[in-house]
Amino acid sequence: MVFLETSFGHLAYEKHGSGKNIYLLFHGFGQNMKAYEPYLPLRGKDDCFIVFDMFYHGQSSWKSVHQKLTKEIWREIILQLMTKENFEKFHLIGYSMGGKFCLITYEIFPNLTQSLLLMAPDGIKTGFWYNMATFPGILNRLFKHVVFHPERFFKTMDVLHSIGLLQNSLIKFVKSQMHSRTMRAQVYFTWNVFKPLKPNLGQIINHLRLNKTPVTLVTGTYDAMITTKNLNRFSSKIPQIVTIELPCGHNTLIEETFHHLVKNKKEVN
Repeated sequence: MVFLETSFGHLAYEKHGSGKNIYLLFHGFGQNMKAYEPYLPLRGKDDCFIVFDMFYHGQSSWKSVHQKLTKEIWREIILQLMTKENFEKFHLIGYSMGGKFCLITYEIFPNLTQSLLLMAPDGIKTGFWYNMATFPGILNRLFKHVVFHPERFFKTMDVLHSIGLLQNSLIKFVKSQMHSRTMRAQVYFTWNVFKPLKPNLGQIINHLRLNKTPVTLVTGTYDAMITTKNLNRFSSKIPQIVTIELPCGHNTLIEETFHHLVKNKKEVN
């Protein structure tokens, strides 16, 4: 494991291979770089996979919760990484929250990005949780209260589920991310620090169309969080996009995408 030491925090990552084709791999919320272990066999002899622990995940650390992660800061971090590892162009692979980081990175560096593989990416049509985290004033304080005092909230969710207003998969997802105080703190600090990172979808679509950047969008049929339908308005505007829907839910999409790529003998990009 290697650390990129920046003035904002330490970004942990691992390099797999030494090829000239650089792939940057970003995991989802609550995961770490090990989420991409199934992908390592896809690496060719001319490829190099750089797999990260995102800030507030794994071994990466962020110096201050009062310092937001802005696009300008993310630009500085990627440029510092490019200098340290001596590369100029790269491919992007991201799952869920990591997909949003791919979109932001592409927005900043459209001419340096050679391809994108997005698996149920956040940032295109955001869900209730992200929106609640970014509400101002009293609603943001309500979100903080929910995160650190979840008992009444969980009971309310169970009632709404019992009368058919919440899907079982959403209940399981929220509880799996908030079952301990440490995990609930991760939820709160991650969403608040990452608050400014909102992809400019219009700009991204324009760059994708102009540069004809290869992009693959993968979704799960049973994914209640990020659905094919919700992403259709985005994907329909990109002529060269390849869309894939796999028979799985949100949590197994990385593994199922790997099996799909192997089965169909496709390259990562």
